[in-house]
Amino acid sequence: MPRLYAFAFKSLQILTLLFFVMTLIYSLQFLITEPKYDHPYFLIVALIIVLIGIIFMSIIVNRFFTQTQFIIFLCLLAFTLRLAWVLTVQTNVVQDFEQMYNGAVDAANNNFSFADKAYFTTWVYQLGFTMYQAGVIKLFGEGVLAIKLLNILYCTGITYFIYRIATHLFNEFSGRVAALIFAVYIPNIMMTSVLTNQHLATFLFYAGFYLLVKKGISHSYAWIFVSILIAFGDIMRPIGIVILLALILFLLIAHIIGDQKLNKKMVISKLIGMIGIFYIVHFICSYTLIATGVTQYPLSSRDPYWKFVVGFNPETTGGFSFPDHKLVFQYPIGEERFEIEKQLIKERTSDKGQLLLLFKDKFKVMWGDYDAAIYWGLEGHPKPELSKLLWTLERLCYVSMCLFACIASIKAIKEQRNKTLLFFSLLILGYAGVHFFIEIQSRYRYFIIPTFMIIQGYGVYLITQYTKERFRRKEIH
Repeated sequence: MPRLYAFAFKSLQILTLLFFVMTLIYSLQFLITEPKYDHPYFLIVALIIVLIGIIFMSIIVNRFFTQTQFIIFLCLLAFTLRLAWVLTVQTNVVQDFEQMYNGAVDAANNNFSFADKAYFTTWVYQLGFTMYQAGVIKLFGEGVLAIKLLNILYCTGITYFIYRIATHLFNEFSGRVAALIFAVYIPNIMMTSVLTNQHLATFLFYAGFYLLVKKGISHSYAWIFVSILIAFGDIMRPIGIVILLALILFLLIAHIIGDQKLNKKMVISKLIGMIGIFYIVHFICSYTLIATGVTQYPLSSRDPYWKFVVGFNPETTGGFSFPDHKLVFQYPIGEERFEIEKQLIKERTSDKGQLLLLFKDKFKVMWGDYDAAIYWGLEGHPKPELSKLLWTLERLCYVSMCLFACIASIKAIKEQRNKTLLFFSLLILGYAGVHFFIEIQSRYRYFIIPTFMIIQGYGVYLITQYTKERFRRKEIH
């Protein structure tokens, strides 16, 4: 094993472990010091019960199900829970979701005047998901049910990909645990009734990841489909640049530096090809919308500074700011607006001590706070007691996930064998790193949660193996 590769692998795994440790500390802090129930000792007992329950269920699904039986059970469980939620709770369509849905209704009726509104001329990339919804409405008629049912299918698909990826990375046991916990993960269940672009985008991204993990870079054509899936995922939700950077670094570390047998020229040429395909797909989609008269702008943000203006706002801890919005959006897109935004960014980053404190606070909120999916899922249906219960269950599950992920990361540092795990570590670190600088919301965790699940599945496996070994030793003595 080349020394440079060993150093890079170990460093990245240590950073990943540090990320999970800090996330665990902050999420525990929110659970204990700011509980939705005023009984911290009860919550600690509940957490222990959840941890034992996860281990117990993991043993059951691995002992009593064949692979085929488990896949059927998993998909039915994930689908049924989300269907029950969608049919029970009629979540209101508000804010950005309302803008895109109303635009989709107009587009389905061949009225594209909505694209001239400031929302779509500023955030042009939102047209990707809007036109997808328009296609669904065109096929199934006006109404949100068809879109929500498709959301359920995408979430079920994500659950399946988690199982397959974790199984390939670690083992069958880990794959089953990871997928089972995601299938019952409350924030994901509740978000299926929200018309967010996260469902389809994440489904496409993880389909690409599964193909990459299964076939590898050396496969003759799989890399083409990986690029296409990531590109379409990015058109739905523009976070593809983080994935591309993780992919570039992964191939550089694992295959250029770490793999002495693989043809380096082949890896580099396919990497260049993947980047090329990614941007070609973007160009084709943008040109199609421009050529058909939907918009005059490519699928991108025409205000590249806004996310940073908000992200560096210490008063909102990097969250949305109404005063900032009022100040900036009184000006049209152009130099005058950009100058104001750049000035705000400069002012907010001038005090390095305050900036570091902001980064700490943003990390705490982004990765340790309660998941806002519960708020969005219950939009229009204020149920304080139900919200309290769901938030508590979410915390217990999230803390458990972080704890098991810490255990898995410690083992990964010691083993240094699982090259493909590097990609997912880079994905976590890159996604977390980006959110130091831009606007944060806890619901933005959605994309990376499946990766957390994949890693924590291995942690559960390690604990069960350790427990079995302890019992064997006792029986021998």
